[in-house]
Amino acid sequence: MDAKWYLVKTKPLNENRVFTRLTGAGYECLFPRIRKKARRTGQFDIRPLFPTYLFVRFALEQVRTIRYTHGVSKIVTFGEEPQEVEGRIVEAVRGRMDDEGIVALVTRPPDWKPGEKIRIGEGPFSGLEAVFVEELPDRERVVLLLQAVSSFKVVVNKESIER
Repeated sequence: MDAKWYLVKTKPLNENRVFTRLTGAGYECLFPRIRKKARRTGQFDIRPLFPTYLFVRFALEQVRTIRYTHGVSKIVTFGEEPQEVEGRIVEAVRGRMDDEGIVALVTRPPDWKPGEKIRIGEGPFSGLEAVFVEELPDRERVVLLLQAVSSFKVVVNKESIER
């Protein structure tokens, strides 16, 4: 079986559950997280970098097992087949994670307009081309259309992008 990386969408707030179940079953999973300051307490919480998404390495013969894992919503597909995630994207994400799976994010003021083409200069997707979509309400991350994954929307730290 030829295992490749795919993007698995979980049900809301089920990322940890799915990660634990799949890694426990022997699948290689990548679950990048960030430290985010809570508004009410001022303390830092650990949250998913990509809420409701995990990178999972499996062979196409194992799609049914992954799809029916408790907490999984679906496997990201384009057409009928799951869409493979390029290995360089997974390695870029993994390269920015520490031993606990935490990705450090740094912010700067936004100065991009929707539809503007940008290049991701830092972070897990460094070097990839994308289109700026919007800034998120937390003012720390932005939504981009990532050209390398068939125009898939991703959320990254504002500090990670450049013209």
